[in-house]
Amino acid sequence: MLCRTARPSGSQIPARFAGYAALILWTLLLASCAGRSDPPDDSPEQSRIQDTVERQLDLLLDSVAPVGGQALPDDSLLAFYEQRNYRPLWLDNHDALDDLLNQLQRAGEHGLNPVDYHIDALRGYRRLARPDRRQQAEMDVLATMAMQAYAHDLSSGRFDPSLIDTNWQMDLPNGDWKTLLDLESAQQMVDTLPSLAPQHPHYQALQRWLAYYLELDRRGIEIRVPQGELLLRGSNGARVSLLRQRMQQLGDLRGPERPQNPNQFDAALEEAVRNFQSRHGLDADGRVGSQTLAAINVPIAERAEQIRLNLERWRWLPAELEEDRIWVDLTAYEVHMHLHGEHHSMRAVIGKPDRMTRVFRGEMTYMEINPTWRVPQRIAREMLLPQVQQDANYLQRNNYRVFEGWHSGAAEVDPDSVDWLAMRPEDLGYRFEQMPDPGNAMGQYKFMFPNRNAIYLHDTPSQAYFNQADRARSAGCVRLHDPSFFADLLVREDIGARDRLNMARRVDDPTVVSLNEPVPIYLVYFTVMVDSRGLPEFREDIYDRDPLMREAMQYRAFGG
Repeated sequence: MLCRTARPSGSQIPARFAGYAALILWTLLLASCAGRSDPPDDSPEQSRIQDTVERQLDLLLDSVAPVGGQALPDDSLLAFYEQRNYRPLWLDNHDALDDLLNQLQRAGEHGLNPVDYHIDALRGYRRLARPDRRQQAEMDVLATMAMQAYAHDLSSGRFDPSLIDTNWQMDLPNGDWKTLLDLESAQQMVDTLPSLAPQHPHYQALQRWLAYYLELDRRGIEIRVPQGELLLRGSNGARVSLLRQRMQQLGDLRGPERPQNPNQFDAALEEAVRNFQSRHGLDADGRVGSQTLAAINVPIAERAEQIRLNLERWRWLPAELEEDRIWVDLTAYEVHMHLHGEHHSMRAVIGKPDRMTRVFRGEMTYMEINPTWRVPQRIAREMLLPQVQQDANYLQRNNYRVFEGWHSGAAEVDPDSVDWLAMRPEDLGYRFEQMPDPGNAMGQYKFMFPNRNAIYLHDTPSQAYFNQADRARSAGCVRLHDPSFFADLLVREDIGARDRLNMARRVDDPTVVSLNEPVPIYLVYFTVMVDSRGLPEFREDIYDRDPLMREAMQYRAFGG
């Protein structure tokens, strides 16, 4: 008789407990079915084992709840076994199964938890000296389920970003994992797993740092520099020696383990402190004050968790990125241009915390020279209307035109005919457009990649912010420090577009210059990246997104 349990719903099992709940549920499941007396059989008849696989597949799919944003278990597993006529995958492929278990055991290298892939249950099956038909079938189905779940998580992330962070709108799941079960053999499936993870060098470097930090934490090696007076070049004492050890441990100080005088704050240590400050977003003055000391003493385990969060963010991106692309690195306040086999970067101003720049991918298709600015309705209500209510001449002085509505045929309205003081923000239905001039909020250039957020890259007449460390100052769009260079680079290989750009620069009228080929653009948010020296760069969480991920993902400390 087939033992069944009700499949738990997502509302019954919180996501953070679902992995453990699945294991507990499975243990109870085995106990409830223990009364069956299938005799041990080292080589069961094919029809009998296939029938048992079919029954156990049905049982498992009814018993193991998907975790977080996983699309598993799903019909693909059932279809896979149906296509095989329920013939086991692993019973004649012991080497492939051992390779799978080894990979699942090392899931921690990706910031994932081996427990979530039933590793203990599967190893328990492997230790059985004479498993019966039921146990063999259970192991086969559970191993296939674990492999597919791991493939999904490597490829698309363990969790659905839309359930964690509404600002992350990068709806680009990598579907390569779905074809895993189409491969010819179990060994090919297992061998394919590593290629499903992001192949970007930054992801792989973060993996190595995660392993290093976890090992330090496992061994309890935590060097702390006590509070005290400012440390700077020329300082002496035991605190300087501890600082030196910490800088060596974190990779900022290279050189001999024991210098001539480890208690002396010398030039090499000063440079190491500068390196540390630079990759933690601090003022790189080479001095260890309260802010720098606090960053130095952040526990290793906390840094490891930050890396885990950002490995998951990498898995929310395509496994491989286009060679030609624009990369807007929000937490670094930078725009990187990977074009024509070259890499250029420039400073940028991004949205303020209360007007966050969204995270998404677009296709840059054209630019506007001498653009008008159609003020978004939210900005019109929250920012422009208060300015007009305080200054009756604000619209005329800043070269705005007013239209009675948002449709293309809306009639223009004389601003003086409107009682702005009596206007409530929620009732504001006028459309505002700022005409081209030196004071236009868009400057001379606007770079367009149509999206639902009405976000674009543009010039600005306000240059002061580019010299500040904190450049989260805009209403959501991204301002470029050198938009003229950016425009030239976009059309460098297109003679026709280059000629239209140069002609547009000589007139005052708005001009559209279309790109010959769309250019992919990514607006991304990482709180840990890798700097030019290969060291982890821990950045300010300017939009306070990490706590959302921690709460949803509930990472637990575990070894690799």
